[in-house]
Amino acid sequence: MLDRSYFDDIRGAVYIPVRAFNAFQAWRDYSTEVSARDLGYAKKLNINALRIWMSYEFWCRERAKAEERFEDFLRVADSFGMRVMPSFFECCGREPTEANILDTDQFTGTAVRSPGTETTRDRNLWKGPFSFLDTFIERYRNDRRILAFEVTNEPKTIEDHLFAIALLNRAKSACSDIPITLGGQTLFDNILYRDSIDIYQTHENIPLSPFQIEGVLIRAKMVQEMEHKPVWVTEWQQIRKSGVGFSGEHVDKCELRPNHKSMAAFFRKHGIGNFVWNLMLRPAYLTGQRSIGTFNGLFHEDGAVYSLEDARAVAGDDKLQLEERHSLPEFFDRVAALSED
Repeated sequence: MLDRSYFDDIRGAVYIPVRAFNAFQAWRDYSTEVSARDLGYAKKLNINALRIWMSYEFWCRERAKAEERFEDFLRVADSFGMRVMPSFFECCGREPTEANILDTDQFTGTAVRSPGTETTRDRNLWKGPFSFLDTFIERYRNDRRILAFEVTNEPKTIEDHLFAIALLNRAKSACSDIPITLGGQTLFDNILYRDSIDIYQTHENIPLSPFQIEGVLIRAKMVQEMEHKPVWVTEWQQIRKSGVGFSGEHVDKCELRPNHKSMAAFFRKHGIGNFVWNLMLRPAYLTGQRSIGTFNGLFHEDGAVYSLEDARAVAGDDKLQLEERHSLPEFFDRVAALSED
């Protein structure tokens, strides 16, 4: 049985460095100084957990560096009293071709799958990903700097699910003392892995109304109490009344900008662990949202926040004082222009 801190004391953020366009670039360009700077900002908002993406593709190219840099990140996070949940694989985004993992175009430099569909569809190619997973779980299975091991994020296809099951079985067989989880897109997704995961996840990035997110959290609390397993919302952004935006529907320009205050209070009300998307102010992670001008997050690189109201809502501190600046960095100016009136 997990201790109570897993049930009601997770105040997290998804973390991707501002200048990284995907997980490969985040680890290729990793900097201790940038990590310490950004996590210092997180500390101001009372954040105690971080969800990050690993990069199998970077590990394949630079194994020693990948392992050293992850250890360094854990050390930095621990110095701020934060625990880390690494997500090993990613089912969202473009294929991890050389061009895609190196892409820094404002509109096309978005998330990449890891590994690619060629690998997930062929069991004969799973040896490499298994070795990647084993390396980190064997080293960190008793390390309390790790909050949980997330084996993969948002499996969608049959092949994704079969790969996820194999990863979960492998993680469990390592006899880890650290909880095992999976990035479920909905609460229902967890049922497929019920016997293999210790923590349920759901992603509620852009609900259309307060009623919708309230309903999700009521159900999450019910599942948590009946299953005796924590339920976390590991991705959330804002309530967007005009439309989600993935299917080509019109979205009001004002709703393409961060509005974390529209959701933050619901998590405190219901006592559900959660991770805001995301700590640093960035354009949207996925192509569908990037192309319409969505951006989200809290901090600029210099420590100013896009919205002081959002920062206060996430921190649970209505007296918090931080510099506020309503803009996106210059290197994302074309994305920002789409949300301007």
